[in-house]
Amino acid sequence: MSAKTLHPDEKYKAGTLGASMTKFGALAGVVLVVLSLILGAHNDDQWRRFEFGYLTAWVFVFTLCLGSLFVVMIHHVTRSRWDTVLLRIAENVSCAFPFIAILGFGFLLPMLVFDNHQLYFWDWYHAHAEVHGQPFYAHLAKKATFLSPSMFTLRYVLYMAIYSGLAYHFARNSRREDETGDPMISDRLRVHAGPAILLFALTTVMVGFDVEMSLAPEWYSTIFSVNMFGGAMVGTYAFLAILTRVIQRSGRLTRSVTTEHYHDLGKMLFGFNFFWAYTAFSPLLLIWYGNIPEEVVFYRYRWSGSDWQYFSLALLVFHWAIPYTMLLSRWTKRVLPILMFVCVEQMFMHYIDLYWNVMPNATWGSHDGLVTGPLTGPLTSYDYHFALSDWTLLFALFALFIAAVGRRMKGNLVPVKSPTLGASLAFENY
Repeated sequence: MSAKTLHPDEKYKAGTLGASMTKFGALAGVVLVVLSLILGAHNDDQWRRFEFGYLTAWVFVFTLCLGSLFVVMIHHVTRSRWDTVLLRIAENVSCAFPFIAILGFGFLLPMLVFDNHQLYFWDWYHAHAEVHGQPFYAHLAKKATFLSPSMFTLRYVLYMAIYSGLAYHFARNSRREDETGDPMISDRLRVHAGPAILLFALTTVMVGFDVEMSLAPEWYSTIFSVNMFGGAMVGTYAFLAILTRVIQRSGRLTRSVTTEHYHDLGKMLFGFNFFWAYTAFSPLLLIWYGNIPEEVVFYRYRWSGSDWQYFSLALLVFHWAIPYTMLLSRWTKRVLPILMFVCVEQMFMHYIDLYWNVMPNATWGSHDGLVTGPLTGPLTSYDYHFALSDWTLLFALFALFIAAVGRRMKGNLVPVKSPTLGASLAFENY
């Protein structure tokens, strides 16, 4: 592969693009947050629904940051060349982590400050000490220290500090390479990326367990966080492709990012789509033939006699089967309108996947006057319905996320002095 240089007429400076994204995202986000609050909470049941909708939207934008950080680290550890022209875009997205961490207090503050315990059942358990010792809560008593508001918050802060530190470390050194042209910076980042990926993996496993899986504290799966990661990568590669196309439509990177790069983005989207499907099917198969009561409840309340079965079927068809089939062909990954359609569809289905994981836990069962928590009670009580606040919260947090990305989008949109830039500019699929 011969190396190339940036075209003399290429516009690779962010200019006012980042500021425009920030202004639009911030304005739209604030308006939609206010609208969501107006729609959201008039009584405890509506407030619980609001909190679950907020958590789902937060996990959606969090996973886009998560996946972008992984893209950056994998680029360095593998000495990847094809995606160098996309590296700065992924760095800008990953550096939104501090803002994502702040948004996370939207579901932490109610239980820490406002004495509202409608989101996590284990938090409700701590707030109602008079029910301790009842047989329904024996499983929670064993986890009382680990699943407590203070320990949960402490771990959350640690997770966000690790992610933010990793994102800023790689982005700061990448920009320093633009200034100094020191080729040793890329070599050092490659060395750093290996341990960073291990730290990233351990942290991501714990985040999945804490933020999502602990919504139903009696149920557990060792592959849950792996599936969350798979979905995050599907959403991330779809988002990076869309964001890159938006940047090109503004007149920037029109010569640097080519059909060849979109083709490989489509390949990565295709690969992680299948990885997500594998990690989603594996626990289903194991739990089905194991047939252990405390394990089957996760799928029982998402299938048997419940409207959630339609979500389950939609995930099978629209999250995996249709996009998998569409991306099998070489040419569909090279025709941008088709690829963009698949990317938008995959981002939407990534949200639906998170919704399917989170929202069934918003219904709490009861027995003999005692609250028994999520995934208990009659199946008919678990019929779903979309609330308008679910959508306003999704677009609100996504708009605020775009604003945070825009704040980082300054200077060069490609690492102009990266040793692998020339190879990336000349990249072709064969």
